Amino acid sequence: MSTRTRVLAIVLAVPVILVAALFAVSTIDTQGDDDQVVRNVELAGRPIGGLDRSGLGSVVDAVGERYPDATVRITTPAGDVEASGESLGLALDPGATIEAALDVGRSGSVLTRPFAWLASLVSPRQAPVLVGADETRIRTVLTENDPTGREAPVEPSITGAEGEIAVVPGRPGRGLVPAEVAAAIPLAARSGALPIVVAAEPGEIPPQFSDADAEALADEARALTANSLAVSAGSTGAEIPPETLRTWMSSTATPEGLVLDFDEEQAFADLGELLVGAGKRPVDAGFRVEGDRVITVPGSTGTACCEDVAGQLVIDALRSGGGDAVELPLKVVQPQRSQAEAEALGVRGPVASFTTNYPAGQSRVTNIHRIAELTRGAVIEPGEAFSVNRHVGPRTRAKGFDLGGFINNGVLEEAVGGGVSQFATTLFNAAFFGGLEFDEYQAHSLYISRYPYGREATLSFPKPDLVIRNPTPYGVLIWPTFTESSVTVTLYSTPHVTGEQTGQTKSQAGNCTRVTTQRTRRYVDGKVEVDSVFATYRPAEGVNC
Repeated sequence: MSTRTRVLAIVLAVPVILVAALFAVSTIDTQGDDDQVVRNVELAGRPIGGLDRSGLGSVVDAVGERYPDATVRITTPAGDVEASGESLGLALDPGATIEAALDVGRSGSVLTRPFAWLASLVSPRQAPVLVGADETRIRTVLTENDPTGREAPVEPSITGAEGEIAVVPGRPGRGLVPAEVAAAIPLAARSGALPIVVAAEPGEIPPQFSDADAEALADEARALTANSLAVSAGSTGAEIPPETLRTWMSSTATPEGLVLDFDEEQAFADLGELLVGAGKRPVDAGFRVEGDRVITVPGSTGTACCEDVAGQLVIDALRSGGGDAVELPLKVVQPQRSQAEAEALGVRGPVASFTTNYPAGQSRVTNIHRIAELTRGAVIEPGEAFSVNRHVGPRTRAKGFDLGGFINNGVLEEAVGGGVSQFATTLFNAAFFGGLEFDEYQAHSLYISRYPYGREATLSFPKPDLVIRNPTPYGVLIWPTFTESSVTVTLYSTPHVTGEQTGQTKSQAGNCTRVTTQRTRRYVDGKVEVDSVFATYRPAEGVNC
């Protein structure tokens, strides 16, 4: 072999020998205990080279303690969002971080590993910090603070508003995408540097749940409401039809999934309507009259459907699949007026009275007596109004009314409840002289001689009505009495105002006569007021104005 050849061989052999030596030395250096970190390795700026698994675990724990208070900065084209690690569910994975640290210098390509080892002689190798973040918490933070002008996605849902379960599709929103931010945070955290900085761009935000999820929930709701549900309260029972049950149903998106939601308030309201007759009506404290003396009568509590838990009891029965009738507890209903409140009304003695007469024995007399009985004891609270029609309701045979005459469009006819206008006129005049006010009234269209001319009122159902308002600071008790040939309405209160007729005029209104009756009201404090009531009379039966 020539000298030149030998030199060339040596030149070529030296690098090979050096590389072989590098491979050998690096292999020997990294073939130590697999439960020990190779030399010159750092974790989040902390030296961990040569540490065994136990020592490494202590360092990892110390590094992990930083993350609840760590700042995560999410940079966007529209501005930055900063949040604490705790608010984002940021947490170090100690097991994975330990394994990754032990793997430093022992993984990677066989060809590149020696050169990485050589580089570690002059600069430390970095072990990755492995953290995770909670996408649900990230979603919450971004929902509250998204500088890109977030449009929230709409989750799919179900509704039973029309009595049938239907799916309402979801739709995507736009803004910072929680899933993308959740994926970017662990990558940005690998170096261990704080704060953690993540760059994010706005994009389409899908709903958390699919329309298929909502359809599965709708199937569950349909199954729960396939049949009526029997309920009872006290001695009253009812069947809640599927159509009503479905109107209570909707859905709510939770971190765990779409779940059925029930409108307990609507369920409670519907139960009250279905079981409206359940229980016993309360009785308000009221009054009775003995001679001219007014005696306060205590009220009593009642019961009705239902206790506040009723809605939840029915919903629980639905969830459990129904079965026997659901027994709902009755609630105690207090009277609207307590005895103390009744006594405070100042109903002390008679303040006005009026009597009208009628021939005994007519069928209409039965109706006059009956409406007098039904209104006896009614109280007009201070500032409130009393409607005869609202208080008595339709006049029916079931309520004790009989046939009687009444005026219909200027023509005399017969109907059940006819004749009660005489009671209306009697009450009207008692209120007139008692200084009360009239929210609504109408005189007969034909003048009837047994009534005061121009100062009277008719009554039918639902109109015309007689509505009297109490302008005094005291309660007014309505106390009708009757004989075979007369009816009297006496008002009881504390003297406050009186009324008297102080004038009357007539004018023509076409064929009819309009009568204006002036009233002067005098108050106990000396104040005087003048007002008027009106009547319009046809000249004869069947003649229009």
